[in-house]
Amino acid sequence: MPGGMPAPSPDLRILVLLAALAGTTALTVVLGVTDPAAPLSYPSLFMVWNLFLAWIPLVLAVVFAEVRRRIWLIPVGIAWLAFLPNAPYLVTDLVHLRHGYDLWRHVLQYGFAAWTGIILAVVSMRMVHRRLTAEFGRAVGWAAIAATVALCAIGVVIGRFQRWNSWDLVNRPEAVVAGTLDWVRNPFSYVESTGVGLAVAAFLALAYLTMWGYEAVGQASRRS
Repeated sequence: MPGGMPAPSPDLRILVLLAALAGTTALTVVLGVTDPAAPLSYPSLFMVWNLFLAWIPLVLAVVFAEVRRRIWLIPVGIAWLAFLPNAPYLVTDLVHLRHGYDLWRHVLQYGFAAWTGIILAVVSMRMVHRRLTAEFGRAVGWAAIAATVALCAIGVVIGRFQRWNSWDLVNRPEAVVAGTLDWVRNPFSYVESTGVGLAVAAFLALAYLTMWGYEAVGQASRRS
C-alpha cells in the first residue's frame, strides 16, 4: 500500500462491518424511541422486531460457514433460507412512510432499516455462497444463490401480502404452503404482489452482484 502502511487484517474488517451494521440498527431504534409523536409505536415497534429477525440469517450463515461436517449444512442451510427473507423484507417497510412534520425522521429511520436489511442479506448470502463453492464447486454455488434470490423474493411477498412470517413455517406450515402455491399457480391474479416479488428479486440480485463485483476491486488494488 502507499506509504508502506499495512493493510487492515480480515478480522479487523469483519469487526468494522459488524460495528457498522450494529450502528445502523441502533440508529433505527433511536429514531423510533425519540419520536415525539409515538415512541416505538406502530410501525416502529414492528420494525425493531423485523431488525432482530434480519440478524438471524447472518448468525446462521456464520454457523453454515464454520461447521465442519457436511451433514450439518442441510439443517443449517434450511434454517438460514427460512429466515433470510426477513432481511430484505425491511425494504418493504418503506410503505409505512407518512407525510407530516417528522417526515425526514421517518425517511431516515426506514432508510437505515432498509440498508441494514439488504447488507445483512447479501453478507450472509456471500458467506453461504463461498462455503457451497468450496464444497461443491462454482456451478452449484451460483445455482444455489440464484434459487435463493427467487425463494427469498417469494418469502418477502408472502410476508408482506399474506402476512406470514418465518415462525409460521414451523407453527402452520400447511397454511403457508397452500397460500404460497395459490399465488405461484396464479401470479397474474395478484398483479401487485407479483410485481413486488419481481422487483425484490431484481434488487436483491443486483445488490449481491454489486458486493461480488466490489470484491474484485479490492483484489485489483492489492495486485497493483
